[in-house]
Amino acid sequence: RGCTQCGECLNVCPVYALFKREEYAPKGKRLLLEAIDPEYGGSPDSSMPWEDIRELARLCAGCERCQRACARKLSTCDLLAEARSRNPHWTQALWDVWIRRVGPLWPMAGKIAMLAPDAVIPGALRSSVETARALVDLPPCDPWVALRPRQKVDGVKVALFSGCTAKNARPRWIAKAHQLLEGWGYELLDASDFACCGGTLHHAGQLGALAEVRERNLELWRSLGKPLVASFCASCKHSLDSYTAVLSAEDGKEWKQKCVGLSSLLVDPQASPRAMIPAAIGYHQPCHWGTADPDLPLLKSWLPGLQKGSGLCCGMGGILKMSNPDLSADMARKCMEGFAPETRQIITGCSGCVMQLASVAEDKRQVRHWLDVVTLEDAQ
Repeated sequence: RGCTQCGECLNVCPVYALFKREEYAPKGKRLLLEAIDPEYGGSPDSSMPWEDIRELARLCAGCERCQRACARKLSTCDLLAEARSRNPHWTQALWDVWIRRVGPLWPMAGKIAMLAPDAVIPGALRSSVETARALVDLPPCDPWVALRPRQKVDGVKVALFSGCTAKNARPRWIAKAHQLLEGWGYELLDASDFACCGGTLHHAGQLGALAEVRERNLELWRSLGKPLVASFCASCKHSLDSYTAVLSAEDGKEWKQKCVGLSSLLVDPQASPRAMIPAAIGYHQPCHWGTADPDLPLLKSWLPGLQKGSGLCCGMGGILKMSNPDLSADMARKCMEGFAPETRQIITGCSGCVMQLASVAEDKRQVRHWLDVVTLEDAQ
């Protein structure tokens, strides 16, 4: 029932790409973890206890590339989440607090990190400090492209799922998303009570916290009359899609149909240049879009110089940022190597990817969400 050790995951795993060691790859993790997982016939009382394999098991970014490559569609990310849930660690509880309790303090943490002189930052804390600094927003840029609908929709109701990063550190993205949706004629509902999508809580093994936010979000959706739920973050959209696992077949089908990427609602757009568009623009494709990326086709039609980076996962990886920040940063730097040297502007459609790549970007490079570089043509 478990892993056949075929090795297909080696071709897509960003951790294996860094180390070239099979025990760090999904097949290596599964060889260890299936032996102590009851679902696969293992026992938690195995001679290989969790403490002995923690260092290997935690080397995962949760990108789920391995599941898409796996002939049996096994999720090593899910297996790790279950193992973490059965073997709680203080970092998991702290991550839960960081995500759900102190979000409004994220910008303050970033500003404090900006004040810290590089010379006094210990090496072990450097990547964490750079991550905190990325929470401080870049100055707004002049939009590159102005958009307008050729024909407006007729008052379709939409609830915007903004996600934790936008809500706490990039409110400008929320305002821009509202501007575009209203410009297209959608009726925006008050969805400010949406909680965290739960994806990063799942990866941390905080399954109780995941259940809480999932139920809160589903209940809000029902109370709003089951409208469309639009997200401009690939990771949030991916996590919302996973709610179908706890819904009935009928409700799950309706939920899955109603959860959409923001760009897919910008039907039949007409784009016109608004400012000097950079000649070389990089696009980082978020892992969680998989093969169904709604952003890239539209962006390529608006931005002729757009080139998709050849790198793998950016390494954001939820709790990986806390449990192994240096590995997370190494993955981000490896991902940045996939852009041409002349590329100075990089855009993406995932809030976490923006933060992660910005934390390792060189001074001459800027990383932004695609919402930063577009505007509604009629906007003042």
